[in-house]
Amino acid sequence: MGFSLFVIACVVGLVILSTIVSLHREHRRVRSAMIGHYGGPPNPYELAYLSGGPRRVINTALGLLARAGAIRISRGGQASLVAGAQPSPDPIEYAVMESLHRRGGSAPVSEVRRAVAEGPSVDGLRYRLLGLGLLVPEGALDHAQALLSRLQIASIIEVIVVAGILLAGATGGLGTFALLVGLVSVVGGFSVHTRQKRALRDVLSHAGHEALASARRTYVRGARPLTPDLAFAVGIPVALYGLSELNEPGLEEELQRQTASSASSCASGACGGGSGSGDASSFGGGGDFGSGGWGDSGGSSDGGGSSDGGGGSSCGGGCGGGGCGG
Repeated sequence: MGFSLFVIACVVGLVILSTIVSLHREHRRVRSAMIGHYGGPPNPYELAYLSGGPRRVINTALGLLARAGAIRISRGGQASLVAGAQPSPDPIEYAVMESLHRRGGSAPVSEVRRAVAEGPSVDGLRYRLLGLGLLVPEGALDHAQALLSRLQIASIIEVIVVAGILLAGATGGLGTFALLVGLVSVVGGFSVHTRQKRALRDVLSHAGHEALASARRTYVRGARPLTPDLAFAVGIPVALYGLSELNEPGLEEELQRQTASSASSCASGACGGGSGSGDASSFGGGGDFGSGGWGDSGGSSDGGGSSDGGGGSSCGGGCGGGGCGG
């Protein structure tokens, strides 16, 4: 009995070890295979997607449009178009303004968020980032997920083997060694499974993480870029770190209140758009609304317009001088 349990424990332990090695290799292979071929620095909405996903993108647009005077966020989180505001050429901003226009010029921020997130502008932004090699394509990690499942099953089997050794009272000689092998395999298997399960939810490639890290080195949290262009002075800080970078407590408070009220409908990813978007740990900033509930304080869908997320925010320059402000 002791010898049989010893053999089983060792065989299952080897399966766990080989699966861990294969899982790490496959994970690195997929993320490294995505070669970023960027022609220039990411614009605010590309950074927002990499940092916090679709929700951060929409929050960035809402913040920029509000700061530019193209929309107004009133008490209670009601968003309204400002009379005379010109449509933005940026697809995300256009989608926000078009969503309000279709609702008679005014709607709750949470409703606008859902509408834009489900529309073509956010999808277009995601496809652009995929084409640039900054995101991992959906399905690329399927083999790694299969290896993760194998690791979990093997670890559970090893738990049963360890329980059998203890119940059989095989604590001498080979039995003791089999128990040690089993315990080490179980602890190693489940700890790696937990870490890799979390890591596999990350939708950014190595190139995506590098682009995001480079932007954060350039735009340090709390430091205001010295430029009159709102896309850089406001858009990039909000994209990278959240609504706290708006530097307008009243506006931030109203947007956060509406964000919190939409938690139940967005938590499952309904407001996400794209693969992995509903998961707080899917993006380089931990996902928008990730670490502190649903308030976009940083830390860690009817949308009209073009399906291309490229191009800087139109409210960076034109609106700053009133072009979008009305």
